[in-house]
Amino acid sequence: MAPDDLAPQPDESLDRLSRSLWLLQRKRGHRATSDDVVLAGLAVAAAPSARRVLDLGTGKCTVALLMARALPTCAFVGVEAFPQSYALGKRNVALNGLAARIDLRLGDLRDTTLLADQPRFDLVTGAPPFMPLGTGVLPADPQRAAGRFETRGGIESYAAAAARALLPAGRAVLLMDGASAKRALEALIGAQLVLLDWIEVRPRPNRPPTFHVFIAQPGPTSESARSTPRLLSMRDQTGEAWHPEYAALRASLELDSVGTPVALPDCHTPP
Repeated sequence: MAPDDLAPQPDESLDRLSRSLWLLQRKRGHRATSDDVVLAGLAVAAAPSARRVLDLGTGKCTVALLMARALPTCAFVGVEAFPQSYALGKRNVALNGLAARIDLRLGDLRDTTLLADQPRFDLVTGAPPFMPLGTGVLPADPQRAAGRFETRGGIESYAAAAARALLPAGRAVLLMDGASAKRALEALIGAQLVLLDWIEVRPRPNRPPTFHVFIAQPGPTSESARSTPRLLSMRDQTGEAWHPEYAALRASLELDSVGTPVALPDCHTPP
């Protein structure tokens, strides 16, 4: 890819994603936020020996980039249906020198032929959009709309795609919003994925959940190992510092591990 292709366009920013990663993203489009950090960190912790990873709805490739740094010998495939996000993802992969390890596919994750040439994976990640069409006002920006509304399926489609792609002992790590736990659990059952772990992510210990993360593997759903969530708090009780467990997760992704948290998102424009 030519150097000019990697320069930010007038409607884009070039942001520091981690100590060794940069991210091109649209100034008014779908931006990197804490859900990318949570998903990438918990996925790496769930499958630290993964050799092949599939990132569903990879977008501009934020989660895949973070995981690629944390799993330096792993190969990645990312699937993205929205052409604008796919193009950004291609540029971000090239910008960070990861084109040899991250293979991006333009297509709908519900298409069962999209990965027909690929062996199965030992880790599948995804953060589905969580708003069915008709449940809110569709953003005027198409990229933001695709990131928030289920224009090409929701958690059910992601769970089914993960089940098709996983090795028998592989792990699916899927993130949903704080209000959709019941629906996500039903989607895992429908896809015949066994729930291994369920993490309720809160901004502070005493606040309502912002996200739920589900870790599952193929198998009889009657064998689920967890029926209630465990808590992961992003900040401590005061909100003045990262919670130690979240600080460790950030450190695993080459993000700062201590200090005063800044306002989300966790992706910051360099001076």
